Amino acid sequence: MKTETKKSQTLALAQKVANTRFEDLPAEVIHEAKRRIADVIGIGLSGSTSIAGKKITEFSLNKGGSGKTTLWGSNVSTTPEFAALANGTMTFHMELDDVHRTSHTHPGVTVIPAALALCEEHGLSGKDLLLATVLGYDVEIRVGLAVSPSIYVDRTYLAPGTLGIFGATAATAKLLNFNVEKTAGALGTASYIGPLAPFESFRLGAPAKDTIMGWANYSGIYATLLSDVGFDGPESAMEGDFGYYKTVANKFDGDRIYNGLSDGFEIMNTGIKPYACCRQHHTAIDAVLELREKHNLVPEDIEKITHRTFVVGARGTEKCPTSIPAAKYSAPYTIAVALTYGRAWRDEYSQEQIKNLRLIELASKVEVLADQELDALYDEKWPSIIEITTKKKDVLVARYDLPKGEPENPVSDEELKEKFMSLTTDLFSSDHAESIWDKIFKVDQLEDISELTNLLKA
Repeated sequence: MKTETKKSQTLALAQKVANTRFEDLPAEVIHEAKRRIADVIGIGLSGSTSIAGKKITEFSLNKGGSGKTTLWGSNVSTTPEFAALANGTMTFHMELDDVHRTSHTHPGVTVIPAALALCEEHGLSGKDLLLATVLGYDVEIRVGLAVSPSIYVDRTYLAPGTLGIFGATAATAKLLNFNVEKTAGALGTASYIGPLAPFESFRLGAPAKDTIMGWANYSGIYATLLSDVGFDGPESAMEGDFGYYKTVANKFDGDRIYNGLSDGFEIMNTGIKPYACCRQHHTAIDAVLELREKHNLVPEDIEKITHRTFVVGARGTEKCPTSIPAAKYSAPYTIAVALTYGRAWRDEYSQEQIKNLRLIELASKVEVLADQELDALYDEKWPSIIEITTKKKDVLVARYDLPKGEPENPVSDEELKEKFMSLTTDLFSSDHAESIWDKIFKVDQLEDISELTNLLKA
Protein backbone atom coordinates (compact mmCIF):
# COMPACT_ATOMS: atom_id res chain seq x y z
CA MET A 1 0.00 0.00 0.00
CA LYS A 2 1.24 3.46 -0.83
CA THR A 3 2.68 5.56 1.93
CA GLU A 4 0.36 8.41 0.97
CA THR A 5 -2.72 6.30 1.69
CA LYS A 6 -1.38 5.44 5.13
CA LYS A 7 -1.15 9.12 6.07
CA SER A 8 -4.86 9.12 6.84
CA GLN A 9 -6.28 6.02 8.44
CA THR A 10 -9.67 7.72 8.57
CA LEU A 11 -9.59 8.02 4.79
CA ALA A 12 -8.48 4.41 4.36
CA LEU A 13 -11.49 3.23 6.37
CA ALA A 14 -13.76 5.57 4.43
CA GLN A 15 -12.52 4.17 1.13
CA LYS A 16 -13.45 0.66 2.15
CA VAL A 17 -16.91 1.72 3.30
CA ALA A 18 -17.72 3.86 0.28
CA ASN A 19 -16.24 1.58 -2.37
CA THR A 20 -17.42 -1.86 -1.21
CA ARG A 21 -20.49 -3.25 -2.98
CA PHE A 22 -22.76 -6.11 -1.95
CA GLU A 23 -21.34 -8.10 -4.86
CA ASP A 24 -17.92 -7.86 -3.21
CA LEU A 25 -19.05 -9.84 -0.18
CA PRO A 26 -18.16 -13.56 -0.17
CA ALA A 27 -20.99 -15.97 0.55
CA GLU A 28 -19.57 -16.89 3.95
CA VAL A 29 -19.46 -13.23 4.97
CA ILE A 30 -23.09 -12.74 3.95
CA HIS A 31 -24.09 -15.82 5.95
CA GLU A 32 -22.18 -14.60 8.99
CA ALA A 33 -23.91 -11.22 8.76
CA LYS A 34 -27.29 -13.00 8.76
CA ARG A 35 -26.22 -14.95 11.85
CA ARG A 36 -25.29 -11.73 13.64
CA ILE A 37 -28.55 -10.02 12.69
CA ALA A 38 -30.45 -13.02 14.04
CA ASP A 39 -28.40 -13.01 17.23
CA VAL A 40 -28.95 -9.31 17.93
CA ILE A 41 -32.66 -9.36 17.09
CA GLY A 42 -33.29 -12.43 19.24
CA ILE A 43 -31.50 -10.89 22.21
CA GLY A 44 -33.22 -7.54 21.72
CA LEU A 45 -36.71 -9.04 21.51
CA SER A 46 -36.14 -10.83 24.80
CA GLY A 47 -34.67 -7.66 26.28
CA SER A 48 -37.80 -5.73 25.30
CA THR A 49 -39.76 -7.71 27.90
CA SER A 50 -37.41 -6.72 30.76
CA ILE A 51 -37.82 -3.76 33.09
CA ALA A 52 -34.89 -2.02 31.40
CA GLY A 53 -36.36 -2.73 27.96
CA LYS A 54 -39.75 -1.29 28.91
CA LYS A 55 -38.18 1.79 30.47
CA ILE A 56 -35.98 2.59 27.48
CA THR A 57 -38.89 2.00 25.09
CA GLU A 58 -41.03 4.48 27.00
CA PHE A 59 -38.17 6.98 27.23
CA SER A 60 -37.37 6.77 23.52
CA LEU A 61 -41.00 7.14 22.49
CA ASN A 62 -41.49 10.14 24.78
CA LYS A 63 -38.31 11.88 23.61
CA GLY A 64 -38.29 10.81 19.98
CA GLY A 65 -41.98 11.16 19.28
CA SER A 66 -43.73 9.34 16.50
CA GLY A 67 -41.85 8.02 13.49
CA LYS A 68 -41.51 5.10 11.11
CA THR A 69 -38.89 3.06 12.95
CA THR A 70 -39.92 0.07 15.05
CA LEU A 71 -39.23 -0.16 18.75
CA TRP A 72 -38.66 -3.91 18.89
CA GLY A 73 -41.19 -5.89 20.85
CA SER A 74 -43.75 -3.07 20.96
CA ASN A 75 -46.57 -1.77 18.79
CA VAL A 76 -45.10 1.74 18.52
CA SER A 77 -42.53 3.44 16.29
CA THR A 78 -40.31 6.49 16.61
CA THR A 79 -37.42 8.24 14.88
CA PRO A 80 -34.39 6.18 13.79
CA GLU A 81 -31.96 7.54 16.36
CA PHE A 82 -34.31 6.92 19.30
CA ALA A 83 -35.30 3.49 18.00
CA ALA A 84 -31.62 2.60 17.72
CA LEU A 85 -31.04 3.90 21.27
CA ALA A 86 -33.85 1.73 22.63
CA ASN A 87 -33.11 -1.38 20.59
CA GLY A 88 -29.39 -1.22 21.36
CA THR A 89 -30.05 -0.73 25.07
CA MET A 90 -32.52 -3.58 25.39
CA THR A 91 -30.05 -5.85 23.56
CA PHE A 92 -26.96 -4.99 25.61
CA HIS A 93 -28.94 -5.27 28.82
CA MET A 94 -29.00 -9.04 28.29
CA GLU A 95 -25.16 -9.45 28.18
CA LEU A 96 -25.55 -11.93 25.33
CA ASP A 97 -24.31 -9.87 22.37
CA ASP A 98 -21.31 -10.82 20.26
CA VAL A 99 -17.65 -9.93 20.89
CA HIS A 100 -14.48 -9.32 18.89
CA ARG A 101 -11.92 -10.28 21.48
CA THR A 102 -8.77 -8.52 20.23
CA SER A 103 -10.48 -5.19 19.58
CA HIS A 104 -12.61 -5.34 22.76
CA THR A 105 -15.73 -4.40 20.83
CA HIS A 106 -19.33 -5.60 20.80
CA PRO A 107 -19.96 -4.80 17.15
CA GLY A 108 -23.37 -6.41 16.68
CA VAL A 109 -25.17 -4.36 19.30
CA THR A 110 -23.50 -1.12 18.17
CA VAL A 111 -24.03 -1.61 14.41
CA ILE A 112 -27.21 -3.57 13.73
CA PRO A 113 -29.80 -1.45 15.62
CA ALA A 114 -28.60 1.69 13.83
CA ALA A 115 -28.38 -0.01 10.43
CA LEU A 116 -31.80 -1.62 10.73
CA ALA A 117 -33.33 1.69 11.87
CA LEU A 118 -31.94 3.59 8.87
CA CYS A 119 -33.04 0.84 6.47
CA GLU A 120 -36.56 0.96 7.85
CA GLU A 121 -36.68 4.76 7.79
CA HIS A 122 -35.62 4.95 4.14
CA GLY A 123 -37.30 1.81 2.79
CA LEU A 124 -34.00 0.13 1.96
CA SER A 125 -33.40 -3.50 1.06
CA GLY A 126 -32.08 -6.55 2.85
CA LYS A 127 -28.89 -6.36 0.80
CA ASP A 128 -28.40 -2.79 2.00
CA LEU A 129 -28.73 -3.99 5.59
CA LEU A 130 -26.25 -6.84 5.12
CA LEU A 131 -23.65 -4.63 3.45
CA ALA A 132 -23.95 -1.88 6.06
CA THR A 133 -23.66 -4.46 8.82
CA VAL A 134 -20.48 -5.99 7.44
CA LEU A 135 -18.84 -2.58 6.92
CA GLY A 136 -19.93 -1.28 10.31
CA TYR A 137 -18.31 -4.29 11.94
CA ASP A 138 -15.13 -3.74 9.93
CA VAL A 139 -14.63 -0.09 10.86
CA GLU A 140 -15.46 -0.48 14.55
CA ILE A 141 -13.22 -3.50 14.96
CA ARG A 142 -10.28 -1.94 13.10
CA VAL A 143 -10.35 1.23 15.21
CA GLY A 144 -10.56 -1.01 18.27
CA LEU A 145 -7.56 -3.02 17.12
CA ALA A 146 -5.54 0.18 16.76
CA VAL A 147 -6.03 1.14 20.43
CA SER A 148 -6.29 -2.29 22.07
CA PRO A 149 -5.59 -3.54 24.59
CA SER A 150 -4.36 -0.21 25.98
CA ILE A 151 -7.82 1.42 25.94
CA TYR A 152 -8.97 -1.25 28.36
CA VAL A 153 -5.81 -2.04 30.29
CA ASP A 154 -3.92 1.26 30.63
CA ARG A 155 -7.01 3.47 30.71
CA THR A 156 -10.34 3.13 32.49
CA TYR A 157 -12.66 3.02 29.49
CA LEU A 158 -15.34 0.48 28.74
CA ALA A 159 -13.94 -0.19 25.28
CA PRO A 160 -17.11 -1.44 23.52
CA GLY A 161 -19.12 1.58 24.62
CA THR A 162 -16.37 3.99 23.67
CA LEU A 163 -15.65 2.43 20.26
CA GLY A 164 -19.20 1.56 19.23
CA ILE A 165 -19.94 4.90 17.58
CA PHE A 166 -17.55 4.10 14.71
CA GLY A 167 -19.51 1.00 13.70
CA ALA A 168 -22.84 2.81 13.79
CA THR A 169 -21.40 5.77 11.85
CA ALA A 170 -19.84 3.61 9.14
CA ALA A 171 -23.05 1.61 8.68
CA THR A 172 -25.28 4.67 8.46
CA ALA A 173 -22.86 6.51 6.13
CA LYS A 174 -23.04 3.54 3.78
CA LEU A 175 -26.83 3.45 3.92
CA LEU A 176 -26.99 7.17 3.10
CA ASN A 177 -24.69 6.53 0.13
CA PHE A 178 -21.88 8.82 1.27
CA ASN A 179 -18.84 9.06 -0.98
CA VAL A 180 -15.29 8.58 0.35
CA GLU A 181 -14.79 12.16 1.49
CA LYS A 182 -18.16 12.40 3.21
CA THR A 183 -17.64 9.06 4.93
CA ALA A 184 -14.24 10.19 6.21
CA GLY A 185 -15.84 13.39 7.47
CA ALA A 186 -18.53 11.42 9.30
CA LEU A 187 -15.94 9.16 10.96
CA GLY A 188 -14.04 12.29 11.96
CA THR A 189 -17.21 13.71 13.49
CA ALA A 190 -17.75 10.43 15.34
CA SER A 191 -14.26 10.66 16.83
CA TYR A 192 -15.14 14.07 18.25
CA ILE A 193 -18.68 13.61 19.58
CA GLY A 194 -18.50 9.95 20.61
CA PRO A 195 -19.00 8.75 24.18
CA LEU A 196 -15.99 8.14 26.40
CA ALA A 197 -17.41 5.52 28.73
CA PRO A 198 -15.57 5.09 32.07
CA PHE A 199 -15.51 1.50 33.31
CA GLU A 200 -16.89 2.26 36.79
CA SER A 201 -20.59 2.02 35.92
CA PHE A 202 -20.01 -1.32 34.21
CA ARG A 203 -17.87 -2.65 37.06
CA LEU A 204 -20.51 -1.84 39.67
CA GLY A 205 -23.48 -2.79 37.50
CA ALA A 206 -25.03 0.68 37.75
CA PRO A 207 -28.29 1.05 35.79
CA ALA A 208 -26.70 3.57 33.42
CA LYS A 209 -24.44 0.76 32.22
CA ASP A 210 -27.22 -0.71 30.08
CA THR A 211 -27.62 2.42 27.93
CA ILE A 212 -24.11 2.81 26.55
CA MET A 213 -24.45 0.59 23.47
CA GLY A 214 -27.77 2.20 22.62
CA TRP A 215 -26.08 5.56 22.98
CA ALA A 216 -23.35 4.46 20.57
CA ASN A 217 -26.06 3.72 17.97
CA TYR A 218 -27.77 7.05 18.61
CA SER A 219 -24.48 8.97 18.44
CA GLY A 220 -23.40 7.18 15.27
CA ILE A 221 -26.57 8.18 13.46
CA TYR A 222 -26.13 11.77 14.61
CA ALA A 223 -22.46 11.85 13.62
CA THR A 224 -23.51 10.92 10.09
CA LEU A 225 -26.37 13.40 9.98
CA LEU A 226 -24.19 16.22 11.32
CA SER A 227 -21.54 15.47 8.75
CA ASP A 228 -24.16 15.44 6.02
CA VAL A 229 -24.94 19.12 6.66
CA GLY A 230 -21.29 20.14 6.86
CA PHE A 231 -20.17 19.41 10.42
CA ASP A 232 -17.29 17.15 9.37
CA GLY A 233 -14.35 15.97 11.39
CA PRO A 234 -10.75 15.99 10.06
CA GLU A 235 -9.06 13.23 8.07
CA SER A 236 -6.43 13.14 10.83
CA ALA A 237 -9.16 12.25 13.35
CA MET A 238 -7.56 8.94 14.31
CA GLU A 239 -3.79 9.38 14.23
CA GLY A 240 -3.45 13.15 14.61
CA ASP A 241 -1.26 14.62 17.32
CA PHE A 242 -4.44 15.43 19.24
CA GLY A 243 -6.51 12.64 17.69
CA TYR A 244 -8.59 9.75 18.89
CA TYR A 245 -5.77 7.28 19.50
CA LYS A 246 -3.92 9.53 21.94
CA THR A 247 -7.15 10.37 23.70
CA VAL A 248 -8.19 6.83 24.55
CA ALA A 249 -4.94 4.83 24.74
CA ASN A 250 -1.42 5.07 26.11
CA LYS A 251 -0.17 2.73 23.38
CA PHE A 252 -1.63 2.33 19.91
CA ASP A 253 -0.77 0.94 16.50
CA GLY A 254 -2.68 2.58 13.67
CA ASP A 255 -1.15 0.21 11.13
CA ARG A 256 -3.48 -2.50 12.47
CA ILE A 257 -6.23 -0.75 10.53
CA TYR A 258 -4.64 -1.81 7.26
CA ASN A 259 -4.28 -5.53 7.99
CA GLY A 260 -6.55 -7.28 5.47
CA LEU A 261 -8.34 -4.02 4.76
CA SER A 262 -8.46 -4.55 1.01
CA ASP A 263 -9.73 -8.13 1.00
CA GLY A 264 -10.80 -9.20 4.50
CA PHE A 265 -13.89 -8.69 6.65
CA GLU A 266 -13.50 -8.68 10.43
CA ILE A 267 -17.04 -9.95 11.03
CA MET A 268 -15.55 -13.40 10.41
CA ASN A 269 -13.34 -13.00 13.49
CA THR A 270 -16.08 -12.30 16.01
CA GLY A 271 -17.51 -14.67 18.60
CA ILE A 272 -21.09 -15.44 19.65
CA LYS A 273 -21.91 -15.76 23.35
CA PRO A 274 -23.46 -18.98 24.65
CA TYR A 275 -23.55 -17.73 28.27
CA ALA A 276 -25.49 -14.78 29.72
CA CYS A 277 -22.64 -12.93 31.41
CA CYS A 278 -19.48 -10.94 30.74
CA ARG A 279 -17.39 -12.61 28.04
CA GLN A 280 -14.26 -12.35 30.18
CA HIS A 281 -15.54 -15.17 32.39
CA HIS A 282 -16.58 -17.61 29.64
CA THR A 283 -13.34 -19.61 29.68
CA ALA A 284 -13.83 -20.06 33.42
CA ILE A 285 -17.35 -21.37 32.77
CA ASP A 286 -16.06 -23.81 30.15
CA ALA A 287 -13.44 -25.10 32.61
CA VAL A 288 -15.95 -25.44 35.46
CA LEU A 289 -18.43 -27.29 33.25
CA GLU A 290 -15.73 -29.73 32.17
CA LEU A 291 -14.76 -30.53 35.77
CA ARG A 292 -18.38 -30.71 36.91
CA GLU A 293 -19.26 -33.26 34.26
CA LYS A 294 -16.06 -35.29 34.51
CA HIS A 295 -16.16 -35.61 38.32
CA ASN A 296 -19.92 -35.34 39.03
CA LEU A 297 -19.30 -32.35 41.29
CA VAL A 298 -21.94 -30.68 43.43
CA PRO A 299 -21.46 -27.53 45.57
CA GLU A 300 -21.38 -29.54 48.79
CA ASP A 301 -18.22 -31.30 47.55
CA ILE A 302 -16.20 -28.07 47.33
CA GLU A 303 -13.69 -26.77 49.84
CA LYS A 304 -12.29 -23.97 47.66
CA ILE A 305 -11.94 -22.82 44.06
CA THR A 306 -9.03 -20.86 42.62
CA HIS A 307 -9.60 -19.00 39.38
CA ARG A 308 -6.42 -17.76 37.68
CA THR A 309 -6.89 -15.56 34.67
CA PHE A 310 -5.62 -12.51 32.75
CA VAL A 311 -5.50 -9.18 34.57
CA VAL A 312 -8.61 -7.63 33.02
CA GLY A 313 -10.61 -10.80 33.62
CA ALA A 314 -9.55 -10.70 37.28
CA ARG A 315 -11.35 -7.38 37.87
CA GLY A 316 -14.74 -8.98 38.54
CA THR A 317 -14.12 -10.23 42.09
CA GLU A 318 -17.39 -9.35 43.88
CA LYS A 319 -18.51 -12.45 45.79
CA CYS A 320 -21.92 -11.18 46.81
CA PRO A 321 -23.27 -9.05 43.95
CA THR A 322 -26.30 -6.92 44.79
CA SER A 323 -27.60 -6.36 41.26
CA ILE A 324 -28.07 -8.46 38.14
CA PRO A 325 -25.50 -6.46 36.09
CA ALA A 326 -22.98 -6.84 38.93
CA ALA A 327 -23.67 -10.59 39.03
CA LYS A 328 -22.99 -10.85 35.30
CA TYR A 329 -19.60 -9.23 35.84
CA SER A 330 -18.75 -11.30 38.93
CA ALA A 331 -16.40 -14.24 38.34
CA PRO A 332 -17.09 -15.85 41.75
CA TYR A 333 -20.86 -15.70 41.27
CA THR A 334 -20.61 -16.96 37.69
CA ILE A 335 -18.36 -19.85 38.68
CA ALA A 336 -20.79 -20.75 41.45
CA VAL A 337 -23.67 -20.66 38.96
CA ALA A 338 -21.88 -22.90 36.44
CA LEU A 339 -20.93 -25.47 39.06
CA THR A 340 -24.38 -25.49 40.69
CA TYR A 341 -26.58 -25.60 37.60
CA GLY A 342 -24.30 -26.84 34.81
CA ARG A 343 -24.99 -23.72 32.75
CA ALA A 344 -24.93 -19.91 32.94
CA TRP A 345 -28.08 -18.82 31.20
CA ARG A 346 -30.59 -16.05 31.87
CA ASP A 347 -32.46 -17.77 34.68
CA GLU A 348 -29.28 -17.90 36.76
CA TYR A 349 -28.96 -14.10 36.69
CA SER A 350 -32.11 -12.93 38.44
CA GLN A 351 -32.98 -11.02 41.60
CA GLU A 352 -34.04 -14.29 43.20
CA GLN A 353 -30.82 -16.12 42.32
CA ILE A 354 -28.41 -13.41 43.48
CA LYS A 355 -29.97 -13.84 46.93
CA ASN A 356 -29.65 -17.64 46.79
CA LEU A 357 -27.65 -18.56 49.90
CA ARG A 358 -26.33 -21.72 48.27
CA LEU A 359 -24.80 -19.67 45.45
CA ILE A 360 -23.49 -16.99 47.80
CA GLU A 361 -21.82 -19.60 49.99
CA LEU A 362 -20.15 -21.25 47.01
CA ALA A 363 -19.09 -17.90 45.53
CA SER A 364 -17.43 -17.05 48.86
CA LYS A 365 -15.10 -20.02 48.29
CA VAL A 366 -13.81 -18.64 44.97
CA GLU A 367 -10.50 -16.80 44.90
CA VAL A 368 -9.77 -14.83 41.72
CA LEU A 369 -6.10 -14.25 40.91
CA ALA A 370 -4.47 -12.23 38.15
CA ASP A 371 -1.86 -14.53 36.60
CA GLN A 372 0.98 -12.76 34.79
CA GLU A 373 1.79 -15.78 32.62
CA LEU A 374 -1.80 -15.94 31.43
CA ASP A 375 -1.89 -12.18 31.02
CA ALA A 376 1.06 -12.42 28.62
CA LEU A 377 -1.30 -14.31 26.25
CA TYR A 378 -3.95 -11.58 26.39
CA ASP A 379 -5.67 -10.38 24.22
CA GLU A 380 -5.07 -12.99 21.51
CA LYS A 381 -6.29 -15.46 24.11
CA TRP A 382 -8.56 -15.00 27.14
CA PRO A 383 -7.28 -17.86 29.32
CA SER A 384 -8.60 -19.22 32.60
CA ILE A 385 -7.35 -21.98 34.87
CA ILE A 386 -9.85 -23.37 37.36
CA GLU A 387 -8.47 -25.34 40.30
CA ILE A 388 -11.08 -27.00 42.52
CA THR A 389 -10.12 -28.49 45.88
CA THR A 390 -12.72 -30.91 47.18
CA LYS A 391 -13.46 -31.71 50.79
CA LYS A 392 -11.77 -35.05 50.12
CA LYS A 393 -8.62 -33.01 49.28
CA ASP A 394 -8.69 -33.93 45.60
CA VAL A 395 -7.32 -31.11 43.41
CA LEU A 396 -9.03 -30.90 40.03
CA VAL A 397 -7.70 -28.60 37.30
CA ALA A 398 -8.98 -27.49 33.90
CA ARG A 399 -7.76 -24.80 31.54
CA TYR A 400 -9.36 -23.04 28.57
CA ASP A 401 -7.60 -20.39 26.48
CA LEU A 402 -10.53 -19.47 24.22
CA PRO A 403 -14.22 -19.61 25.10
CA LYS A 404 -16.94 -21.47 23.29
CA GLY A 405 -18.32 -19.34 20.46
CA GLU A 406 -15.03 -17.92 19.17
CA PRO A 407 -14.23 -18.47 15.47
CA GLU A 408 -11.82 -21.22 16.50
CA ASN A 409 -14.68 -23.02 18.32
CA PRO A 410 -17.83 -21.55 16.79
CA VAL A 411 -21.46 -21.76 17.74
CA SER A 412 -23.15 -23.78 14.98
CA ASP A 413 -26.24 -22.59 13.11
CA GLU A 414 -28.25 -25.15 15.08
CA GLU A 415 -26.91 -23.87 18.40
CA LEU A 416 -27.53 -20.28 17.35
CA LYS A 417 -31.11 -21.10 16.40
CA GLU A 418 -31.65 -22.77 19.78
CA LYS A 419 -30.42 -19.57 21.45
CA PHE A 420 -32.60 -17.43 19.17
CA MET A 421 -35.74 -19.46 19.80
CA SER A 422 -35.17 -19.51 23.56
CA LEU A 423 -34.96 -15.71 23.57
CA THR A 424 -37.59 -14.79 20.99
CA THR A 425 -40.28 -17.00 22.52
CA ASP A 426 -40.21 -14.76 25.60
CA LEU A 427 -42.40 -12.52 23.46
CA PHE A 428 -43.73 -14.52 20.50
CA SER A 429 -45.07 -17.98 19.73
CA SER A 430 -42.68 -20.57 18.34
CA ASP A 431 -44.28 -20.23 14.92
CA HIS A 432 -43.80 -16.46 14.90
CA ALA A 433 -40.21 -16.83 16.10
CA GLU A 434 -39.60 -19.31 13.26
CA SER A 435 -41.00 -16.76 10.81
CA ILE A 436 -38.53 -14.13 12.01
CA TRP A 437 -35.63 -16.57 11.79
CA ASP A 438 -36.60 -17.60 8.25
CA LYS A 439 -37.03 -13.99 7.15
CA ILE A 440 -33.57 -13.06 8.45
CA PHE A 441 -31.91 -15.88 6.56
CA LYS A 442 -33.69 -14.77 3.38
CA VAL A 443 -33.13 -11.08 4.05
CA ASP A 444 -31.04 -10.62 0.90
CA GLN A 445 -34.23 -11.35 -1.07
CA LEU A 446 -36.16 -8.46 0.54
CA GLU A 447 -36.63 -5.28 -1.47
CA ASP A 448 -37.97 -3.47 1.60
CA ILE A 449 -36.69 -4.28 5.08
CA SER A 450 -40.13 -3.56 6.56
CA GLU A 451 -41.03 -7.15 5.66
CA LEU A 452 -38.66 -8.08 8.50
CA THR A 453 -39.27 -5.20 10.91
CA ASN A 454 -43.04 -5.71 10.81
CA LEU A 455 -42.42 -9.12 12.36
CA LEU A 456 -40.61 -7.49 15.30
CA LYS A 457 -43.71 -5.64 16.49
CA ALA A 458 -45.69 -6.96 19.43
